[in-house]
This record gives sequence, C-alpha cells and structure tokens, in this order.
Amino acid sequence: MKNITILGSTSTIGVNTLEVLNKMKNKYRVFSLTAYSNYKLLFKQIIKFNPSYAVLIDKNSVDKLFKICKKNNIKTKIISGSEGLNFVVKHNKCNCVMSAIVGSAALEPTLNAIKNNKVVFLANKESLIMSGNLLIDNSKKYKSNIIPIDSEHNAILQILLTSGLEYRPGSSLYYKKNIQEIILTASGGPFLNLAKNKLSKVTPNQAIKHPNWKMGKKISVDSATMMNKGLELIEAHILFGLNINNIKIIIHPQSIVHALVTYPDGSIISHMSNHDMKIPISYALSWPSRSNISNKIFDFKKCSTLTFSYPKRNQYPCLDLAYESIKIGKNAPTILNAANEISVEYFLKNKIKFTDIPVIIEKVLSNMKIKKNTTLQSILDNDHDIREYTKELIGTKKWK
Repeated sequence: MKNITILGSTSTIGVNTLEVLNKMKNKYRVFSLTAYSNYKLLFKQIIKFNPSYAVLIDKNSVDKLFKICKKNNIKTKIISGSEGLNFVVKHNKCNCVMSAIVGSAALEPTLNAIKNNKVVFLANKESLIMSGNLLIDNSKKYKSNIIPIDSEHNAILQILLTSGLEYRPGSSLYYKKNIQEIILTASGGPFLNLAKNKLSKVTPNQAIKHPNWKMGKKISVDSATMMNKGLELIEAHILFGLNINNIKIIIHPQSIVHALVTYPDGSIISHMSNHDMKIPISYALSWPSRSNISNKIFDFKKCSTLTFSYPKRNQYPCLDLAYESIKIGKNAPTILNAANEISVEYFLKNKIKFTDIPVIIEKVLSNMKIKKNTTLQSILDNDHDIREYTKELIGTKKWK
C-alpha cells in the first residue's frame, strides 16, 4: 500500500486522479490533499478519502474548512500555505506525489518531493520548464523518479517501454542513439479553422472551450494559443534530451493519436486512446505494469477518419516563441513561461486581447536578461522579476 499526496486535488487532473485512485484502493491510500482555495470541493474529497492532512493556500479558505471539519468531527489535520505543501511532500509516510498544481507554484514542493526520494507523477509541466535540468538532476541524485502525466509525454513513455527501451529521464546520449524523432500531436484548439483577422475578437469564454478535452481555464487558453504545445515541446526536450530538430509538432484535430516515435530503421510507433486523462493517470499509477481499471474502449466507428498536418511558421506565434526559447537556452524558457502565465491571467480578466498574448511574451523575452539559474532560489527570484516586469509592461502598454 502506497501513500500518495495530491498537489492540486481540486484541479481537473486532481479530480481525475481521485477517480482512478477510488478504483485502486488496494494499492494506494490518499495521505494528503491540497488546494488553493476551493474548500467546498476539498471538504467533499476529505469525507470520501479520509486523508491524514489537507492543505489550503488561501488563509480565508483554511478557516472555513477548519470550521466545517470541526463541525463534522473530521480528524484530518488542516494546515496552510506553501509551508504546508512542503510539509506533506517531505513527510516520511508519503511515498509518492501527484504534482497537479497549475503554474510555477508547483516547483518548490515538487523539487522537495524529489529530494525526499518520492516518486513524482508530473502533471505540472511549468515546474520542469522553468527549472531546466534541476528536477532531472535531483531525481538522479536522490534516486527519485519522475513519471510524466501529460497525455503526450505519457504516450511517449508507453511507446518507449513497449519498444523494449528503458525510461531514463534526461539521458540525451541514450535517446539520441535509439530514437530518430518524437512527434507530439496537437488538436489545434478551438480556433483551428478561424480566420486570422478574427482572432483579435476572441473572448475568454470562447478560448476556454476546448473541442476535445475538459481542462482548467489557463491550460485551455494555452491550448488555444498553442503555447501548451510549445511548453510540451520544451518538456519533451528536457525529459528525453533530444535536439529540437528531432521533436516535431503535428496538428491532429481528433486527439486520438497522442504521440509517435520514429526509430532509426524508419519504423513509427504511435499511441492511441480516447481523449481521457484517466488513461495516462492510471498507467502512471500502475507503472511499470498496467492497471485492470476499465476505461472506455475507443470506437473506430465514431471516428473513422484521422487527419494530420504540420503547423506553418507564423501560424501559431506562441509555438514559434517556444522553439526560440529552446534555441536561446539558459533562462529563456523560464521567461517564456512566466510571461505567458501573466498574459493569460490578464486575458482571462478581459484586460488584453487574445492576439496580444504572443506580442507581450515576445517583448518580455527580448527585454529580460538571459542568464543561467542554478539554484531553486535564483529560479524563483528570476520568475518573480519576470512576472513583475510583465505586469508593468501590460500596465504601461509599452509593448504595443
């Protein structure tokens, strides 16, 4: 029986993880649950899974949750803040951590989980992107393991293992020797066929309506701008150590094929499944074997046609910027990620246009100092400075 901590249990990934865990009660016990402020949903999860600890970041929500738990005689210990996140991931009774917090807030607790020899199920791509090789290097040092949850990277993991290769995060020489190319698929988002001159009129409500996946607001906007695929490109580059010329993006609106791997002999192996996050989650939780959890089997009759096309340069400016950040190297992906998070936040508040997002990111990327961050604190400080600069840039409208 393994004890699992879920960072971001009220997020889409967190909710899906708990659905899978509910069918794996003989393998996992929920040790702790964490959320930012959604105390009502967190309380329901506490009732169902009876964790030892629950963490809330928002202090007002902590008080409300504490009162409800006390009224209902709940024994779960309620703690707060980032200190609470770090406490539960370091706890000696916690064996593994699902990192499902959105954005940069996941970096510190995820790194602490790795340093304390936990298995990390990584659904938060931002922490990997902003820290470069920090998570990978520490996973090797502390003999931890990072299992990707993103459907594309989880698909690559499955393809590699079923092809007889090993999973060696960050082992560039190994993968360059055994793999010719990785291909990540992208749905193209809700505006795939929308004329370019209409994108400036796109509203937040339109942008968060993904055609295939049910996701949070931020990641849905990223999917619409294709920044999500850009971040996944950087994630694949770090996880598998391949040159970006050997990592391709292909538009696949049906979202049935999640990734493909081309081998030196010309063979191409693909991974297919319904667009259901419970599939990669259940595989990760059962890794290196497969669970016998019954997920809905794909029906070819309902999707008899699968189409693929390569995105053109300048078609998706955010994707182009992701490629550029890898070429620049050092802290460029950190700048890209932070500037994107702030830009999306302002777009969701209707303070900037959808088409302003890549323009702002490009401006920040060209103006911020390129340097190498080697410690957690230097990464966090740099991330903070980038965010403050982006906010100032948006406020003064100097990016126009």
